[in-house]
Amino acid sequence: MKREVWLLSYLPAFLAEYKETAAALQAADPEFALVWEAADKVLYNAFIATADEYGIARFERLLGILPSGMDTLASRRNRVQARWFMALPGTWRMFLKRLTVLCGNTDFTFVKRFDKYRIELYVSLELFGQVEELKRLVDAMLPCNMVFYCENRISCRAAGSVLPAGGTCALEYFFLTNDGRDTAVAEGAALQGGGATGAVEIEITDNFDR
Repeated sequence: MKREVWLLSYLPAFLAEYKETAAALQAADPEFALVWEAADKVLYNAFIATADEYGIARFERLLGILPSGMDTLASRRNRVQARWFMALPGTWRMFLKRLTVLCGNTDFTFVKRFDKYRIELYVSLELFGQVEELKRLVDAMLPCNMVFYCENRISCRAAGSVLPAGGTCALEYFFLTNDGRDTAVAEGAALQGGGATGAVEIEITDNFDR
């Protein structure tokens, strides 16, 4: 939270009238604003949900997590939150609690078939790395004699319009060469026809000398 620092407001009214004192306090206002900002950063980085990249990196070093280049700040927070309570007892209630933390705001559905030693889970995990964290959680907390079936259903919502387009084109291919040795044979009869034409040229002038 950004704070507006105004040190002059802390002085009594009779002292605030002195220009030298007011100028000195106004010059110190930006420095105290930086102090408040640093204090807020320390407070936010004390919690996983509000930590920035610097704060999340400290949590990751504590847990031995190496983030990927594809990770976002949200996916890194989700992974740290999922692993932070690894030392808690592995009960069914704790497994559901940790699964709730991993899924965040998305819903999940459990189908318990304990008589057949089978558990079915339907989730909607979209953040990078959430599926890997789910596998780690299952391997760490579920008994080895249980068959675990999981489906990750991600709904795709497309908006807008799709306009199909097509076109036609014509292509002519010419191959010119003087290397051809084909022989053409003409058979049959050739008929020639013609006609007679006449032409008359008449010149009219008055420039004749008699």
